[in-house]
Amino acid sequence: MEISHNHLLSKPSYPRYFAFQKMENVIKAMQHRQTGIALKSQKLFLTTISNAFTGEDLIDWLEKNLGIDDIDEALHLATLLCRFGYFFQVTENGSTSVKEDSELYRFQSPYFWISTNWNAGQTDYAIYLLKRTMRNQEKHALNDSEISILEDLRKKLAHQWDFVKMQADYQIKVLKDRKKAEKTFLDSQEKAFWKNMRSINESSSVLEEDIRVSMMQENPKFSKKDEFIRKKIHFFEQSLKNRVRTKSSQALQSLCAYSEIYNEYDGFFGHCQPSNPWISDDTTMWEISAPLVDQPTQLRVKKWLFSFRDLLSDPTGVREFMKFCELEFSVENLKFYLACQAVRRVPTSELLLLVHKIYKYLKFCLRLMKKISKFKNLE
Repeated sequence: MEISHNHLLSKPSYPRYFAFQKMENVIKAMQHRQTGIALKSQKLFLTTISNAFTGEDLIDWLEKNLGIDDIDEALHLATLLCRFGYFFQVTENGSTSVKEDSELYRFQSPYFWISTNWNAGQTDYAIYLLKRTMRNQEKHALNDSEISILEDLRKKLAHQWDFVKMQADYQIKVLKDRKKAEKTFLDSQEKAFWKNMRSINESSSVLEEDIRVSMMQENPKFSKKDEFIRKKIHFFEQSLKNRVRTKSSQALQSLCAYSEIYNEYDGFFGHCQPSNPWISDDTTMWEISAPLVDQPTQLRVKKWLFSFRDLLSDPTGVREFMKFCELEFSVENLKFYLACQAVRRVPTSELLLLVHKIYKYLKFCLRLMKKISKFKNLE
């Protein structure tokens, strides 16, 4: 099988590059001669399978070397590695569900790793399917889905079908010179690879979870990619049309107006009263600009007139506004606002307690309002 290596592991140009890299590091550790899984020659019916290991050996290695205490977690990790094609079952069932039993597995050659052959083309798959039709039908027969796929590929690749047939004939001739055990292993190796790259409808492929594919399958109503893309383009166009835009001249004008208003309050522009603490030893400015002062300066009080946000962002302004609300019998509104602002900054461990306090305070305020309304009705 000739596959073009457009996406090598050293170039993260395909999705899930780092996920594949982590998995392949685990596989390389499994294949270490001294600390890896012990590979032995195992007998399978009348055939001897070399360099094989069992599911029990695999689970034991994962528990010992990766510090996994839960058997279910080890089985889940082993199944994921099998699904991504890093090792496969030698038997014909080709199951990707790993169990802690005596089922035989073999490591997949790095040549067949998904990260190495991310873009295996239709020509390669057509050669593989056509090659199986030329061999013993009892062992290599195509199922109904593969037959349908082969017919579709024959129509799509009609212009180069002679090349596909020639490659299939050549690969069959090469296989005839190999031993039976080697041919069995190569067949299962190639079959495991194409099961991941070109899954049939009955089994899900790991590549279907790729974000590029999931984006196309986001809405099941759009079975055709072109129609789905047109809907997406229309959605983005409408979003851009309905978006509120501001001219650059208006934005600059607003910025200039804001700068003029707050110019006299910015110490970096030299407006420091009574003196500049950055160029002198006088610290009076720091004292009168403290968060809480007994007598705020006239300039500080004038800043509270700009907006309600400026008033509530100043602790001294909040204190003075609290006194005003107490005289107007509306202090509960300000307390509720300050409590909600505290929720945004409180640690997670104290969040539930603070929310409970706010809830109790609101219940108290509601009961108080009901009593007041009753007194008014009596009058």
